Amino acid sequence: MGGVGKTQICLKFVEKMAGRFSHVFWMDVSSEDTIALGLKSLCYHPEAKAAGVYVSSESALIWIGSLQSE
Repeated sequence: MGGVGKTQICLKFVEKMAGRFSHVFWMDVSSEDTIALGLKSLCYHPEAKAAGVYVSSESALIWIGSLQSE
């Protein structure tokens, strides 16, 4: 699906809806491996580190879920 404007759609969505989200994370989701790597890398985000998030995909998802209530 290269060249159909997926990135532009995402950028427009973030631009219009930015006020509804406390955080926006950009990740490569082209494969299961890159998704896992991206989630693990979120564990090194300063706020995640301050919250004591363990470096794992599951911990990253739990942390992301907790951001909704802040």
